[in-house]
Amino acid sequence: MPSFLKRLLLLTVSEQEKKVLVALQTSEVTSRRVVGRGTLTVDAIEVTRTRKFQEYAEQASQIVNSSR
Repeated sequence: MPSFLKRLLLLTVSEQEKKVLVALQTSEVTSRRVVGRGTLTVDAIEVTRTRKFQEYAEQASQIVNSSR
């Protein structure tokens, strides 16, 4: 999509929608698919292999282990 159209499209969306768009554009996950109105699917295996997921899983593990 040409950058002009992207800028024009961003004028019509809310701040929350802009945040979602940026998150999708910078995501490591490439398997995402729109399957309905507002429904987004992703491959769970691909998600669990991302750096961000692994960092959060490590943090969760530390929290669980510290509460024992």
